[in-house]
Amino acid sequence: MSWYPVPALSVLALLIQGGTLMSLSVFLPAMAPEFGGQAGGAASAFLLAMSIANLPVGWAIDRTGARPVLSVGIILTAGGCFAAAAAQERAGLTAAMAVIGAGVGASTIVPGIAIITRLHESRRGLALALFLGATVVAGALIPPFTSMAIKLWSWRTAIASCGGAALACLPLVLLVPGGRLGPAQPSAVRAAPYGALGDSNFRRILIATIMLQLSINGILLAAVDGLMVQGLSQSGAVAAYSIANLLGLPALLLGGLVADRIGARSVLIGAALLLAVGTLALLSLRWIGWPGVALFVLLWGVASALPGQSGSMLLAEVVEPNAFSRLLGLNTMVSSLIGSLAPLCTDQMRAVHGGYELPVLVYAALALAASPIIALARPRGRPNS
Repeated sequence: MSWYPVPALSVLALLIQGGTLMSLSVFLPAMAPEFGGQAGGAASAFLLAMSIANLPVGWAIDRTGARPVLSVGIILTAGGCFAAAAAQERAGLTAAMAVIGAGVGASTIVPGIAIITRLHESRRGLALALFLGATVVAGALIPPFTSMAIKLWSWRTAIASCGGAALACLPLVLLVPGGRLGPAQPSAVRAAPYGALGDSNFRRILIATIMLQLSINGILLAAVDGLMVQGLSQSGAVAAYSIANLLGLPALLLGGLVADRIGARSVLIGAALLLAVGTLALLSLRWIGWPGVALFVLLWGVASALPGQSGSMLLAEVVEPNAFSRLLGLNTMVSSLIGSLAPLCTDQMRAVHGGYELPVLVYAALALAASPIIALARPRGRPNS
């Protein structure tokens, strides 16, 4: 099977996610002064639309093929960026950001994973590592360019440029196979997104994914502040957080190679256990100093990148092939929506306890509890595995 779709989808993810999702934290402070000091609603609309879009995207890939879905996603992203650049009212900006979010959902993670999983059997882990690694690179490379564009011109010009970059990606769609990626689907399979809720294997993966997503999001958005509370300087905390995220790239490459050899379930169990230990390591700075920071950066940085890769591979092993795209969309949508509650949960736990000890313990426990649930998932054709 040709590898051309992998770099094409990777470039799509790098440019589109990098210029939108990964650059949100750069755009929002620049947008806020023109909209009464508030742009958080626009960011929420973006994230909500991106999460909800995952479900119809999985269904549409099975019905129409990958190219139309990717094309619509790219056009929505570009159109939303151009509309945001022209918005004068907060409602208009919020609507435009929702359109961008839907476009990003339709053109990056779920379609990319679905396409690569269908096309690559023997080297699936490596192919997914290259694709998901592009999002790690996007988070490291694109926001500085976005910030520079805002300083040189304005946020409106910068976001319009991101829309232009997205539109320039349209020819890459031609490198993805046309038509449906799998054989025709019987009626039993077409009912998959709802019928699958009765499948114990799918429920286990869904529950484990939700737990891991809550654990990752809870630490992802609290790591810098948590390190600073324990005495680390702001620059030191940001540097530690950045290095932890960048470790996701080699982790994905190694995790993909290992998953291709020993199976996705074993890698996902290992990732959950490492995530639990790495999360607890966030509290170790006050006791052992910089070695505690290094432990958090290494363990959490490696483990937090793996569930999206090995979790998708395991899902492909336990569900019917023709149902995978839609079930991936359902799994991603539900886990993303519930995972988005993590910051609120963290605030509530901090209000009760007065520090980060309780949130860290809860998020570590969630990751630890996910491992036996993952172990119960049984790949098709291997009832005793």
